[in-house]
Amino acid sequence: MHRPVLLIGSFPYASAAEVFDVAGPALAGYAARLPDGEAQGWNTFPAATLARAKGLEPSGRTARPQPHLPPYDLYHLAPGVAPADLEFAPVGYDGIALASYEAFKSARSAGRIAPGTRFQVSLPTPFATVGTRIVPEQVQTVLPAFERHYLAEVDAIVRATPAAELAIQWDVAVEIIQALHGYRPGLREHAPMDFLAAAIARAVDRVPPEVQMGLHFCYGNPGGKHVIEPTDTGLMTDFANAIFAVLRRPVTWIHMPVPKSRDDDAYFAPLRRLALPAGTEFYLGLVHLSDGLEGTRRRMEKAKRFAPPFGVAWECGLRAFPVESISGMLALHRAAADLD
Repeated sequence: MHRPVLLIGSFPYASAAEVFDVAGPALAGYAARLPDGEAQGWNTFPAATLARAKGLEPSGRTARPQPHLPPYDLYHLAPGVAPADLEFAPVGYDGIALASYEAFKSARSAGRIAPGTRFQVSLPTPFATVGTRIVPEQVQTVLPAFERHYLAEVDAIVRATPAAELAIQWDVAVEIIQALHGYRPGLREHAPMDFLAAAIARAVDRVPPEVQMGLHFCYGNPGGKHVIEPTDTGLMTDFANAIFAVLRRPVTWIHMPVPKSRDDDAYFAPLRRLALPAGTEFYLGLVHLSDGLEGTRRRMEKAKRFAPPFGVAWECGLRAFPVESISGMLALHRAAADLD
């Protein structure tokens, strides 16, 4: 029996139809869910929404999210504006997801997607936007208003998609990189782990239990390199446990990345304290193209000493890779899943 395969979200294709046509046959019987590839660059949308919000204004301060990107403006509440009075422009995720679902149904009808496979919608968390674009001291003040606005679009996706065919994944990157690791100065003191766990729990609990729900823990992948390197799985394990402790509904799966160079005890040992709920799938992003199946096998053998039973995945999305490499990368996922 092979291990399950998880696809994180992004692909270098121009359309969802291309993703389904390629990934569907390649991972039939291996991946229980298929994402649309995020051809629209979904993770940029919420920031644009804040820029058009009524009641926010540039603070005169900037932040730099990643070393290779230019600094951007931070926003704060305009004078005299209460958080409850903020008005946000549409983010647009609902319209994109529903168009991708039509492509998913077409590919399934054409026999390109295995029966029973779910349509996966991978989204940045509400905190991802507020935590990167709002001045740190107002993050806790602004987040509830933005959550209400953003999660209403998630509600629309859920209403328009059969629950038995839908899976939603929250991409948890800003919480880990910018806040918990302190990459963004000043954010950690205003967004401690218990606050972040509660925010993610609200986003998870908003989705009906009939819809599958996943969490992707992420260290970024600009230019094929993490924004910061995890020293081990300790912080991710503690954060996952904090989230599990306050959830009201089950999480279907959780994913953690594994850097290519980490095939040592120290990286995986904290997973011994992971309080994985019964029925929650665990995925490790230990598949890497540069050292292929042998490197994947090495990391898997070490992980098996410390981790609960796990499926296999890449450590992040695939957008940064050349289109011509994707077929081989999907074949590598499948071969990794077949390893003992």
